Amino acid sequence: MSYIEQSEDQHPLTQNGPMHEIRSLPPVMYKLRYLVHFHDQEAFSRTDEDWNRLHVIYVVTSGQARLISMDRNLTVNTGSVVVRQAGTLIQHEQTRGSLSPVQGIAIAFEGTDIESPRWPFGTPASIANRGIADMAFELMLACSKSEAPGLFKPHMLFYQLLDALYDHSVRSSRNEHSWLDLVIRHIHDKVDHPLTRDQLARDANVSPEHFSREFKKHTGLTFVEYVTRLRIRLAQERLLFANPTLQELAQLTGYRDIFYLSRKFKQMVGTAPTFYRKTPKKIVSLTYNYTASLLALGYTPYMGAVPSWMEDKLAQNGQQSFIQHSEYELFTRLDLIADSGADVIIGYAPHSSTDELRQIAPTILMPFEKMDWQEQFLQLGRVTGLENNAKVLLSRYDQLQADANHMLDSSIGTRGSAICIFWTGKSGAYVYGQGWGRASHILYQSLGFTPPARMEKDGQLLTGYVHVPTSDIHLYAADHIFMAYPSDPEERQALEILLSQGQWSSLGAVRNGQVYEIEADMFYGFDPLSVIEQLQTIVHKLTS
Repeated sequence: MSYIEQSEDQHPLTQNGPMHEIRSLPPVMYKLRYLVHFHDQEAFSRTDEDWNRLHVIYVVTSGQARLISMDRNLTVNTGSVVVRQAGTLIQHEQTRGSLSPVQGIAIAFEGTDIESPRWPFGTPASIANRGIADMAFELMLACSKSEAPGLFKPHMLFYQLLDALYDHSVRSSRNEHSWLDLVIRHIHDKVDHPLTRDQLARDANVSPEHFSREFKKHTGLTFVEYVTRLRIRLAQERLLFANPTLQELAQLTGYRDIFYLSRKFKQMVGTAPTFYRKTPKKIVSLTYNYTASLLALGYTPYMGAVPSWMEDKLAQNGQQSFIQHSEYELFTRLDLIADSGADVIIGYAPHSSTDELRQIAPTILMPFEKMDWQEQFLQLGRVTGLENNAKVLLSRYDQLQADANHMLDSSIGTRGSAICIFWTGKSGAYVYGQGWGRASHILYQSLGFTPPARMEKDGQLLTGYVHVPTSDIHLYAADHIFMAYPSDPEERQALEILLSQGQWSSLGAVRNGQVYEIEADMFYGFDPLSVIEQLQTIVHKLTS
C-alpha cells in the first residue's frame, strides 16, 4: 500500500459531515531579483538608471542627500527608506549634490504575471521607520549567506519588508490630517504674524472645536501652546547668536507687546530674555564634528554624536565623560534627545525633523556645505558663550598656517597640485572638494595647492565629493598625493597589487616619491584640533 493510500484509509474524508472551507491564498505579486550596496551619489544614480524597469527599495545606511522624484523633493537621512515603482526615476538634486556622502542598500524586485495593476506603496517618500530599515539590513545579511539552510530566508524577509512598507502606505493614505499639515506649515511660515485658531480653522474648512481636538491629538499641544513654544524657541535661538533688543525679538516672534513677550519667555524658559545667554545650558550635538568642536572650545556637551575612533581619543585625553551615541542613533531616535532634557540642540542643516527638534529645545542647524569650518566654529563659540576661546584657537591656526607656508616656500617652492584620496577598499576611493573637510580645504585654501585638472572638470567636486573606481583613480593624479589606505591588511594588499598592475605606477607623484600615507581617522574632522593636526601632518610629510 502506498503512503497516500495508507493515509486515506486512516484519515478518510467525512462523507456525511460538512466539508472544511477551503480558502484561496493571495497571489504572489512580486519576486526578489537583486540586492546591491551603493557607496555614493554616482552609484545611486547609476543603480536607479540600470534598474529603471524594476521596482526598487533604497535604504540609506549613512549620509544625507536631497532627491527629486516626479514633482517632489525629498531629504533622506541615515535610516531613511524610499521605495519607487518601475519606470520612474529618483535623481539627486544637482545644485549642491548630497549633503554628506550617502551609502546604502538597493533592493530590486519585479512583478509576477499576476501582479496587481494598482501600485500598493504610494508615491516615493522618505520613510523614517527604524523597523523597516532594520528589516532591510536583516535581508542584506541573509542574502550574503550561501548555506543551504538559508535558501528561503531572504524571500521570507523580503515579503516581511513588503508587508511593512504596504502597512505604512495604507496608514499614510488614511491620514485625515492633510489639512492639519498645511496649517502647521502656515504657522511656521507666518509665526511673526497674528495667528488665531478661528481664522486657521476657517481657512482649513473645519470647525474650531474639531480644529482644537485634532491639533492637540496630532501635536500633543494646544494651538496656543504650540504657537507660544515656537515663538519662544525662535527668540532663544536669536539670543544664542546675538544680543537683540526686546523690540527686535517682538518683531521676530509676532508679539507686539514686549512685556507680554518677556513674561511668556520667563514662564517657559525660567529666566528673562536679558539673562538667557548667561545661563548654563545642556547641549546635545547631533554630529561628530560639532561634538569635537565643542570639546575644542572647552565645553563638554551633555550628549553628543561620537564615532568609535573618537571614543579612544577622548579617553586618552581625559575628557570629561558625557552621554555618547552614534549619528545614526541621534537621527533615528528622537526620544533619546527628548529624554535628555536638552537646552540646546546643534546639528547640520537641513534636517528632516527640524520641527520636532524645535519642540524639544532651541535648535541650531548650520548648512555646513555653505559655511567654511571657521565660521561654523565661531557660531558654536557664540552659542556656548566661548567666542573668545574660538577666536584664540583660530588665531593659533592662522599663525600655524603662516608658518607652514613659510616652510613650504623654503622647501618645495611652487606648490603645484595636490589631492587627498580615501580608499574604501580595492574597488575605489573617495575624493573630496574643499567644502567637505578631509583636509582638502587645507590643501586648496590654507596652503595654496591646486586641485587636479579632473576635479575642476567635474565642476561640483570642488564643493562636493565623488567615489572614483580604482580603474579611474589615475585620472585624479596630482603632483602630491595623500593616501588613506584600507584599514584591513588583506584589502590593502589587494589594492596595492591592483595599483601596481595599472597606470598608477607610471604617475609622476609615484615615480618621484610624492605619495604620502595618512590616517583616515585623523583626517576625518574639521574641528580646530583636527584641522591643526592635519595641517601639521601635511607639512611634515611634504618637508621630511
